[in-house]
Amino acid sequence: MKDKRTKLFSLSDTDGDYINDKQDKIEVVDCLRDGRNCIEHRSVINQSYLESNRHLDSKDYQRAIEALKGAFYKTTELKEPTCQNCVKLFQQTITQSLEEIQANLHKMTTGIFKAKRFQSSYELATSVLEEIKRIK
Repeated sequence: MKDKRTKLFSLSDTDGDYINDKQDKIEVVDCLRDGRNCIEHRSVINQSYLESNRHLDSKDYQRAIEALKGAFYKTTELKEPTCQNCVKLFQQTITQSLEEIQANLHKMTTGIFKAKRFQSSYELATSVLEEIKRIK
């Protein structure tokens, strides 16, 4: 009986929710140009991620989605041929984050305990994902 209760209140699921303001979401690990082509872009993308996470913490989903959308469009400005693999990685990371937000909003807007106040945010997430997928 004791084992069941400890599994119910495990903190391991919330470990990923902690936001470290000093750690960037996207960092250069291996780049032919040492990340010189995308310094500004990475900075803006990381700042947008931080902003998005702060909005998510305060349940302001619309602004969180808009911040990630801005980060995605910043990736499209990288045109260097040597940067295209990184661009794909950045875009994939942003798309996955938006898909997670959309899935969470879907859960909140359906079922017995659905919250209609999140419906507009769910619709925004869906439209932003469709828009992004057309660009990719």
